[in-house]
Amino acid sequence: MTSGDGVYGIPYVVEGYGIIYNNAIMKKYFALSDKAASVSSADQINNFATLKSVVEDMTKHKKDLGIDGVFASTSLASGEDWRWQTHLLNLPMYYEFKDGDQDANTVVTGLAAKEITFKYADNYKNIFDLYLNNSATKPGLLGSKSVDDSMAEFALGKAAMVQNGNWAWAQISGVSGNVVKADDIKFMPIYTGVKGEENQGLCIGTENYFCINSKVSADKQKASEDFLNWLYTSDKGKDYVTNKLGFIAAFDSFSDSERPDDPLAKEVTTWMAKKDIKTVPWTFECFPSQDYKNNVGAALLEYAQGSKKWDDVKSVVVSDWKTEKAKS
Repeated sequence: MTSGDGVYGIPYVVEGYGIIYNNAIMKKYFALSDKAASVSSADQINNFATLKSVVEDMTKHKKDLGIDGVFASTSLASGEDWRWQTHLLNLPMYYEFKDGDQDANTVVTGLAAKEITFKYADNYKNIFDLYLNNSATKPGLLGSKSVDDSMAEFALGKAAMVQNGNWAWAQISGVSGNVVKADDIKFMPIYTGVKGEENQGLCIGTENYFCINSKVSADKQKASEDFLNWLYTSDKGKDYVTNKLGFIAAFDSFSDSERPDDPLAKEVTTWMAKKDIKTVPWTFECFPSQDYKNNVGAALLEYAQGSKKWDDVKSVVVSDWKTEKAKS
């Protein structure tokens, strides 16, 4: 976090999210003699059209695969909808703000945007509908589902995919009866049908920073600075960051061997290093307020339940952005 030449915060962790999948179930699907998908492995899925064809065919074969749905439940209970009103909405906003300037910082562009058009609303609808229509839970019942419910379904092998971040490994591995092996848990980007998305990567960023209190004494400020330097550069400090906290550090003082060894963290670092793959930054940091996100989440729930049309959702996304921006 900078302003001019000043550094006012440093990221204490890098995190990534996308579509997590259980490769054991995917391999089971691709081994079916009557599968309709043209690809033969999950790592060949690199756009929405391919993802849709695989997912919808997996739904037709869900009894053969032993799953309740391809995707774990789209949790839409109040307070449990952040994966959609924040993380998923990140993608259309990223692409909209990129359209104006391909080299722009989309967070800065978004902070300055008093209005939006939701240009990529149909792309958002593509993936959201795919989640709803191929879920372990019927759309009308999703208002009662939590993130914990969704992660438990995935951990117990009742679903093949779930949208979440690398922090989810602790949730998955901690579920009693978990059947997902570390070697089988993988990431793919969230594809929505945007042109050129074959080169799109995971959504990777941070929204949490270490800052030093300017109101305390110079000695305390210096001690704080010394501690942060120790934490991210010394062998013992880096051991705490990697092995006790499980953080993917944002700094080049960490070698490849000093990264967390949990499978989803490894997947994030692998995707970050892929040649010609463009990481999607966490553009949602520019969203105008928590009320804005809550209102979008409520509209998505009503859409899932059938009481709102998609045009109603689009209207909330656009009009509430303008309203909340005006307040700030």
